[in-house]
Amino acid sequence: MLWRWRNTIMRFMQGRYGTDKLNGFLFWTYLVIWVVGLLFRGDIVSRVLSLVATLIAVVVLYRTLSRNIPRRQAENERFLRLWTPIGGWFRRQFLRVRDIRRWRYRKCPRCSANLRLPIKRGRRTVTCARCNSQFKAFFL
Repeated sequence: MLWRWRNTIMRFMQGRYGTDKLNGFLFWTYLVIWVVGLLFRGDIVSRVLSLVATLIAVVVLYRTLSRNIPRRQAENERFLRLWTPIGGWFRRQFLRVRDIRRWRYRKCPRCSANLRLPIKRGRRTVTCARCNSQFKAFFL
């Protein structure tokens, strides 16, 4: 029975665009706006946020079911050009917080490269892997 539903959905989705990174971003934006709208119950702000969330949901559904694949791919490419540097920054910040017990990050004063250094308490001389310059670093 379940495989029949699955095959029906697969046949329906043939030739349609499906999901991509832009759809994922729009979906999470929809969820955040929807939750924030729940906090303002009965207020005009709640109605505006509900309208915006509904519009975003419609756009996600439209992009998922669209048959104009080259246009959806071009939209996704433009989004990725904007999002990749921003997402990379957030990823690096997450890694810094995750590794805070084992590593410290310092910038090379000469080439401004970010160096991940193991924690060894006290003052040390560090050699930059990119420009081979040496500088002093202090770790608590």
